[in-house]
Amino acid sequence: MFKYARIVTLAVSVTGLVACGTVTQHRYQSIAHPKRPQVDRVAFNPADLKKGAGVAHVVGRAYLLNTRAFQERVANFADVVLNPVSAASTQWFTEVCRRGKVLKGEANPLYEHAMFMTKTNSYGQFAFPNVPAGDYYLSTKLYWMDTAPRSGPVEYGGLLAKKVTLVAGAVSVDLSQKDRCPGYFH
Repeated sequence: MFKYARIVTLAVSVTGLVACGTVTQHRYQSIAHPKRPQVDRVAFNPADLKKGAGVAHVVGRAYLLNTRAFQERVANFADVVLNPVSAASTQWFTEVCRRGKVLKGEANPLYEHAMFMTKTNSYGQFAFPNVPAGDYYLSTKLYWMDTAPRSGPVEYGGLLAKKVTLVAGAVSVDLSQKDRCPGYFH
């Protein structure tokens, strides 16, 4: 009887080791995501910038409404960019935001210097005081993790952007789900 118990214990142990060994033989392959198409960057010309008359004071919020869960997702502590309309910024809005492509090469430092940047607070609110009036592209990124019980953590969100016209005085502009960039939003 004692012999049979030892044989059964040995058989169960060997079966367990064999089962564990087969799992490690099959390595999980990473998902191969397709590469985004690249587009040559348009040269920035500072003469393209057209400033309107006066100074604008911009305030707004960056958020998404989740109607299924009756929640609001806010872009807390996110960078918000106010990019003056030019050939270079229009290319960014069209190719990157709308079509999901990547611009090749480094951006001109003068182009980056022409942008206004700020951060949102914990409620997704942002402000740009003393900005020259004119046409701009307003953009931010909003991401969140969904920890669905069956699929594990999944990152959602992406880029929000739209074209705005700022006039002299106080201006209120929000970024919400209608401003999602189809090329960079999940």
